[in-house]
Amino acid sequence: MSSEEETKGVSLSPAAMVDSVADWSLHQVVDYLRKKEKEGKDAVQPSRMFCRSTVKSLVDVVDEVAAGYGVSRTRMSRWLSYHGIAIAREDAVIGKLAGVQSSVRSICLLEDDTDTMDVMNSLVPYAPRVVDENAVHLHLYDVWVGSEFEDIARVCGVYRYRAVQIFLIKSILSEGTEKLGETASRLSSELKRWDTWMGFRLAAFENLVEQKAK
Repeated sequence: MSSEEETKGVSLSPAAMVDSVADWSLHQVVDYLRKKEKEGKDAVQPSRMFCRSTVKSLVDVVDEVAAGYGVSRTRMSRWLSYHGIAIAREDAVIGKLAGVQSSVRSICLLEDDTDTMDVMNSLVPYAPRVVDENAVHLHLYDVWVGSEFEDIARVCGVYRYRAVQIFLIKSILSEGTEKLGETASRLSSELKRWDTWMGFRLAAFENLVEQKAK
């Protein structure tokens, strides 16, 4: 089956974006978005996101991937963010985190339990193991992508740009790692670090729910 046939009928809008997008390789996403942009049927509002720092080498990797597709960093960043938000939507831990946080918040508001709320909101945030401290701008596919990443970042207890960068990496690594060598290995390790932090965060919230239920 051709990539065009595989992606037929998928909309760019957040409401209609199908779950299977998360399972696509980056190549499929690029083919699809190129086709949609050529047709010019979907109006989008790209947005620029300021990053105080980045996962080390991420910008260089985005540039390398962009060169492979013959596009600019800006365009590649936008495509990666489109794929990244689809992957984030299917993240089971983030889904559980959102549900558990909602339970904790509801109980605490009923009891005016600001102490527990402070504990919930003061968990140590995730940070990459290896960081490039230089500020940079990355571009998101559309305004709704930025809005959804803002919600995800709040659930994960991180700055939005941290969450975006993690899911850009997930998108990049969906296509294979041969061309990136040891850099790909380090980025894979960073994803494992993220998963570990989110697992701890989920466990902490689940413990809060248990404590409140006693």
